[in-house]
Amino acid sequence: MPTRLLIDDDHLVVRLSWRDRIFAMSRDARIPLSQIETIDSVDNGFAAVAGVRAPGLGVPAARKIGRWRQRTGTTLAVVRGRGPAIVVTARGGSLRSIVVSDPQAIRRAAELSEHLEQVGR
Repeated sequence: MPTRLLIDDDHLVVRLSWRDRIFAMSRDARIPLSQIETIDSVDNGFAAVAGVRAPGLGVPAARKIGRWRQRTGTTLAVVRGRGPAIVVTARGGSLRSIVVSDPQAIRRAAELSEHLEQVGR
């Protein structure tokens, strides 16, 4: 099963596949819905991830799986290639953003945003 973004009760959950857990050296991540600022899609997920990798897997122009740190915060990335991705930005907490490759990023980002509005975050 691939890595997925899900809404569970009052949290957005990044459910990592077993392979991605190994590469990222991380567990599933949970962000309270109240901390989410935006959920968008981008054409190039690889370019949306910046900073210093620590820890994780980085293969130039191919993979970014793990945590990337910047002064503005930490990004959890599960990006394969330069295809579309879902980008979630948050305030507060340890994660500032999440970037996950998804061939249906536009549709999935819209679904997640709609669900957030229904929950009334």
